[in-house]
Amino acid sequence: MPDDFINSLGGDTPGGSQVGGANTNTTADQLRNQVLSRLAVALENGFPRTVGTFTLAAAATTTVPQTATESTSSISLTPTNAAAATLMGSNKSLYISARTQGASFTVATASGAAAAGTETFEYELLNLV
Repeated sequence: MPDDFINSLGGDTPGGSQVGGANTNTTADQLRNQVLSRLAVALENGFPRTVGTFTLAAAATTTVPQTATESTSSISLTPTNAAAATLMGSNKSLYISARTQGASFTVATASGAAAAGTETFEYELLNLV
């Protein structure tokens, strides 16, 4: 159904035309690409994303400075070394224990025991607009 609408705007048939054995972009293809490009920009603007890295302190909690943090931020953690992966598979697995608007977020071990201090992580922080 959406293809029929886009094709009707361009007056071209799906699949494009053959020129020298190569498929050329039809008006419908160009319109589809423009729509997808604008959708990607809208999603990126609607869901701003901040990424970074940190190393855990040799403690039960670590505060990660990040000025993009909001009280409703969604924060995903990814272990980037074997020590971090091992920690995440243990009873010390991390959770986000606090978010401080405009300043930082804090991660804590689930067991309350100290991390070794060598675990490295990447994070992705998403804020809804």
